[in-house]
Amino acid sequence: MTETVSITLWATNMGRDLSGPEDWLDSLDAVAKESKQAGSDLIVAPEYVSEIWLTYAGPDIDVREEPARMAEAAKDIVDGIQKIADKHGIDIMAGTWPVPDGNGGFNNGAHLFTAGGTAPLIQRKLCMTPPEKDPESWGIRPGGGMRVFDWNGLRCAIVTCLDIELPALSVKLAQTAPDLDLILCPSMTEKKSGYSRVFGCAKARAVELMTTVAVVGVIGATPLKTPRPNVSGAAVYLPCEADLGYDGRFAEIGPFSEAPADDPLGPRLHARDIPVGKVRKLRENQPEVWPGAWSADGLKMDTGNADRLQRTA
Repeated sequence: MTETVSITLWATNMGRDLSGPEDWLDSLDAVAKESKQAGSDLIVAPEYVSEIWLTYAGPDIDVREEPARMAEAAKDIVDGIQKIADKHGIDIMAGTWPVPDGNGGFNNGAHLFTAGGTAPLIQRKLCMTPPEKDPESWGIRPGGGMRVFDWNGLRCAIVTCLDIELPALSVKLAQTAPDLDLILCPSMTEKKSGYSRVFGCAKARAVELMTTVAVVGVIGATPLKTPRPNVSGAAVYLPCEADLGYDGRFAEIGPFSEAPADDPLGPRLHARDIPVGKVRKLRENQPEVWPGAWSADGLKMDTGNADRLQRTA
């Protein structure tokens, strides 16, 4: 089985004005070339990288029309992503964008392309933020299921942004996928508070599930009619074990609110030789403290006593 994996996390700079799909694909091509030279097996891009496509595909349209316009713009992008994966021999989790839900609306779909593949694996986000689901804004609808899949000898899942904050999903993964090796978490957060929630919960999921979590977000203000700020970074988190370096931080950069002047594409974190095999062995044999798929079924809760204590405090 795979013992180590190398991943490039691309904290994509949204603060650029593109003239067409070729501009974005040229950026991805440059990142793919650099990532392959750095020894990476996979590139991970953030949630809603598609918003930057609006700078050429609809900068002045009503916000309610934006999901349809991003989904349409994706048609000129998808084939190019696959060609870049094939050209450089590297797999690409190319971020997320709206995909039709079959009922006249849109889901938020993360897309994983494999070199030599024929179609991307798509994971639809389960839980929407208030602005994301607002019918007066994007009106994105939740997806209906979580896929656990095999990639490069690893058991993997893609858990998008707010989904990483769901304890119920973590419990479900612990119960149904106890052999999970890697979670990929693309995200988009406007404020440092959102960045802190997503990255803090990603670190917690690494501990709870005794697995590796790779998380990345977009940065910079998308130059639309009303610029939209983004604050984020990139990180790879491991369980907090002595054998893994104690603090769970394998690699981490950010947060950033904008890209460096000399790096307009946005920061890249090349995380080399992530010890997924060592994590697996610890999970299967002797972690310091790990409850595994512990269940609260049958646990008694005395909430009435807590209420009385609050009223008398």
